[in-house]
Amino acid sequence: MGTDLTDRTAVVTGSAAGIGRGIAVELAREGADIVVADVDEEPTLPEEKERGTTVEVVEELGGEAAYVKTDVTDEDEVSSLMDVTAEQFGGIDILVNNAGIAGHGKAGETTLEFWNKVLAVNLTGAFLCSKHAIPHLVASDHGRIINISSQGSKRASGTNTAYCVSKAGISHLTRSLAAELGKEGVNVNGIMPGPVRTEMMVDVLDDPEQRQEYLDQMCVDFYGVPEDIGRVAVFLASEDSRYVTGHEVAAEGGWLVN
Repeated sequence: MGTDLTDRTAVVTGSAAGIGRGIAVELAREGADIVVADVDEEPTLPEEKERGTTVEVVEELGGEAAYVKTDVTDEDEVSSLMDVTAEQFGGIDILVNNAGIAGHGKAGETTLEFWNKVLAVNLTGAFLCSKHAIPHLVASDHGRIINISSQGSKRASGTNTAYCVSKAGISHLTRSLAAELGKEGVNVNGIMPGPVRTEMMVDVLDDPEQRQEYLDQMCVDFYGVPEDIGRVAVFLASEDSRYVTGHEVAAEGGWLVN
């Protein structure tokens, strides 16, 4: 076995920047071809912009990559994404449902419009991508779905209701898809990241006081970077995880322990 992903194609949603980018790059490092499915092509943080787009980074590693502009809440765009990928790369072996948005706010202060938007991107988007990728994944000899949840799916927040609920939904979607697709040869697992330096978290983690508040709740004395989540995704995408399905790996520095 091992983590060699040569000749496999991965669709990674929300991979222009942040965790999705880290996952795409690490999968490519192991030999996978990458389809960057995002509403934007350009990265966001200065350190990401300095290296170039995700497609450029993957190509520098010697892999093949393509960008397909995709709104995961639009079923027609999602269906087209999977068809275009299968046509260009000969199939789909790995789907990473990473696209997501923040959902800060107390339930009593959250508008229905905002609630619907968070669930549409974070949960319905993962459902739609899985739905349209399933025929291709079943046809593969190495079908994998990796859903990006959050430690917030397990640890409730009184100020982040829509986001936490959407990620709890992702956790159960993972289990449901695993039960549905296991006999079809497709493994479905998830990752629960904790604090990771992305555009969503950079203001918090770059502030000494707020950063320390996070570190005080963790077992380690540092916060993660996108590549940390990428290495977990490599394991779940590879043959090393062939006997693992329906579970989530917590990559959160021990946040859930304390």
